[in-house]
Amino acid sequence: MSYDVDDPIPYAEDSQEYFREIDRRIFHPRYMRLTADESGRPFSLFVDFDALAGKDVLDVGIGSGIATQMLAEAGANVTGVDLTDWAVETTRRRLDAFGLEADVRQADAEQLPFDDASFDLVFSWGVIHHSSDMDRALSELVRVTRPGGQIVLMVYHRHSLFFVVYRGFQRFLPVARRLGLHFEGAREGETEGLIARHFTVDELREKLVSAGLADVWIAPYGQDAELLPLPRRIRLPITERIPSGVKDPVLRRLGHQLGVRATKPEG
Repeated sequence: MSYDVDDPIPYAEDSQEYFREIDRRIFHPRYMRLTADESGRPFSLFVDFDALAGKDVLDVGIGSGIATQMLAEAGANVTGVDLTDWAVETTRRRLDAFGLEADVRQADAEQLPFDDASFDLVFSWGVIHHSSDMDRALSELVRVTRPGGQIVLMVYHRHSLFFVVYRGFQRFLPVARRLGLHFEGAREGETEGLIARHFTVDELREKLVSAGLADVWIAPYGQDAELLPLPRRIRLPITERIPSGVKDPVLRRLGHQLGVRATKPEG
């Protein structure tokens, strides 16, 4: 997720204001409205937050702790893991700022340090398609889920409006780095985060069923930026004027994300 790195956040990094500004940017309706049900809460199309009180929940790939906070606020017993020191430290600061508790630790999705059947819900949004061995990561998510429990995740959609642009950007990145252009990957000299797997709905469903999941529900969704992949100052005046009734059916079919909710069968 982008944190608008060229537009700094003018608050202390351990303050509620800092994290609320991150959330405002990430959860803006133009980005996340299609993950919400009638309540308007991000991710609620896939997660029943009202049913989480007292449940054991694992958040894999916590980033800045956005979902970890939401799950903790819903009353769940939350464990959050990430490969990076930054994510662990930032999420701990976030929870402290809001007076929330969770077990936040560094761990690898491909080797989760938990017993079999430890969690009622495993949540991993936009993570495992970046892993070195996605099948192994997926099998780990399934392993630590209790029978009857759910897995909620998101990966990228091959049959999307943005896929061609994405592939073009991958090819352009080495040149961008040499030119010093301010893409995050170019700026840091890293490309791994831009190499991701994409799936059709059918391919993803087959992979999830093969991993032992049932009742698989997959919902494509997208962001307004995918409708017109131009610089923001040009794009926004146009896309903001397009009615949601026109944008949303397109993004629900050809969006760049595939949200998933699936169940680990009992018995």
